[in-house]
Amino acid sequence: MANKRVEVAIGVLTRRVDGGWQILIARRPDGAVLGGFWEMPGGKIEADETPERCIVREFAEELGVAVATGDALAVIEHHYEHAHVKLHPFLCTLVSGEPRNLEVAEHRWIRPAELDAYKFPSANRPLIDHLMTRLADGAATPGR
Repeated sequence: MANKRVEVAIGVLTRRVDGGWQILIARRPDGAVLGGFWEMPGGKIEADETPERCIVREFAEELGVAVATGDALAVIEHHYEHAHVKLHPFLCTLVSGEPRNLEVAEHRWIRPAELDAYKFPSANRPLIDHLMTRLADGAATPGR
């Protein structure tokens, strides 16, 4: 079991389309750790950063967009062979820009019910289950 501990912030960027919610997902570059997997954008929290600030930075670096963080979701801890990760997910809204593939292989807007069709790192399972319920079609707001 690895002793390395990694604090990661995750942004769940949502938008309302045709009466339902969509979530922005991105595919990690093939050469990266967990390369080829899909994820909600985010990254390692630097020593002088809050999780919220990390999310804003990562969206700018990875996708060239400005986001605002909203509700914090449940923290998730997961053990991989290479590290113990602690995920800090937050709902986000788009402030400006259109997503571009700057540091990601590709990105897509998908409905919550489609999340299971994509290969995500195993640490994301509790978050995916939560989002599939919380953002089911017909939910008035992602925060309720």
